[in-house]
Amino acid sequence: MLMVVIIREALAQEMNEVESLTVDAYREYSDALTSDNWEIMRANLSNVAAIAQQGQLIVAQHDQNLVGSVVYCPPGTSDIRLCPPEWASLRLLAVSPRYQGQGIGQRLCLACIDRAKQDKAEVMGLHTSELMVKARRMYEKLGFQQDIELPHRLGIQYWRYVLRLAGGAR
Repeated sequence: MLMVVIIREALAQEMNEVESLTVDAYREYSDALTSDNWEIMRANLSNVAAIAQQGQLIVAQHDQNLVGSVVYCPPGTSDIRLCPPEWASLRLLAVSPRYQGQGIGQRLCLACIDRAKQDKAEVMGLHTSELMVKARRMYEKLGFQQDIELPHRLGIQYWRYVLRLAGGAR
């Protein structure tokens, strides 16, 4: 049976639920980190509201439950430590552990890609880590390519991935 998932912008009153969902989605990586580093990551993940102010918080809803989320940053709002300002970017992609592997993360990414195209971005960027093997595989299937190595954070390796959307500009 096909699961019906609605992709839409988050409502202000859903922020606490999105923050909990995001922490739950990344909890699987807690064992790969020291307890101190997991606490730092958990605190950063709980800060979805601040990151969402840079762009648009998009959620995936199944029945009455939020099952995924992502922050889309249009050109001019991306974190300049990670992407040039003219790029669009996506951040904090999260899918509830119960719903992973069902294409929800891909649908959230595609929603961001569609928005980036509407915003006439030539490139979309994101950053991901060595821990996120399934996510990296999904990004690569969507056409993202590993671009540059980013500094280690919390004892793990990060990379920037890019997707060229139009015109082949860098």
